[in-house]
Amino acid sequence: MTDNQTSSTPRWVRKLLIPALIGGVAGFAASAGMMEFIDSSAVGGLGLSATVAALVGIVYVVIGFGVAFGSASPQVGAKFLNVEDADELREQKKVLGLSGVAMLVWGVALVALALAAPDGPVPQAVALAVGLAGLGIGTGLSIQVYRASDELMLAVNLEGGALSYGLVFAVVGGWAMLAHLGYTAAPAPLDLLSLFYVLVLVASFIAIGRRGMLTIR
Repeated sequence: MTDNQTSSTPRWVRKLLIPALIGGVAGFAASAGMMEFIDSSAVGGLGLSATVAALVGIVYVVIGFGVAFGSASPQVGAKFLNVEDADELREQKKVLGLSGVAMLVWGVALVALALAAPDGPVPQAVALAVGLAGLGIGTGLSIQVYRASDELMLAVNLEGGALSYGLVFAVVGGWAMLAHLGYTAAPAPLDLLSLFYVLVLVASFIAIGRRGMLTIR
């Protein structure tokens, strides 16, 4: 594509529509693949909690892989990540790369736990080892991200953490309250893990959105 063709393409198409389509297709394909695997003879189906956890985990894997790949290849990543240009990705390469890998291993950990026996094909000891390793490695990487972040990213991280706490307290606490009073069933352990994953992701999007980082760059 020539420079003239590139400049004639509206910015919202290049920086919003195309990345959204790529992300949507990747997420749908990964989720569909996971559902097909769950329904296959290798697994034989899972309960609702495990199925939701597996889908949440695979979304983390897709997002984490996209961020890690985009930061490792700035010229390519600038085409689908919401950054000004490849130079911005190069400046944030360490932070984004570590963040992407952390999300990826967290996603793998949740998928392994969702596929654990007795319902799934993964032995419980293996699922526990993968789960603990994923959570531990991801946490270690997130600490490195915190230390490597600039002032803006530090503020985003702190705000995201505060929002995560509030959302977890409201949603999980509210569910626990209703379950205690007999208005609904108590959450299963995997439900709690899935909620933690989802609410942290929601809080992160809110935090970066409040800083104007979701606007078209």
